[in-house]
Amino acid sequence: MKLKEDSNIGGNASAPQITRPVPAKARELLNDQHNGRPEWVRSPKQGVEFYSGFSRARLYQGAADGDFRSVSIRKPGQTKGTRLFHLQSILDFIARCEQSAVDETAGQKEAAQ
Repeated sequence: MKLKEDSNIGGNASAPQITRPVPAKARELLNDQHNGRPEWVRSPKQGVEFYSGFSRARLYQGAADGDFRSVSIRKPGQTKGTRLFHLQSILDFIARCEQSAVDETAGQKEAAQ
């Protein structure tokens, strides 16, 4: 482990911070970003997902409904795994919902005239 001095953490400039080197695979995944965003995201333990604002329940429901892409990473025979959600497909889904709302509003305005 390396010791790292950082005056911004915890307000105590004299306390050394312990950091671990980032494994090569983790570094590769972190660098695999599209427009500064990760390609895949995990569901939040609590609150909402950072990029989409969706809750954990909404992410799982949207994936089950086929609204956006999702994949479960697990070894054969395992009951537990990690579910990842494709961020761009979530953002595309949000854009489709927005466009649908715009089209619906425009249709209502035309019908009223």
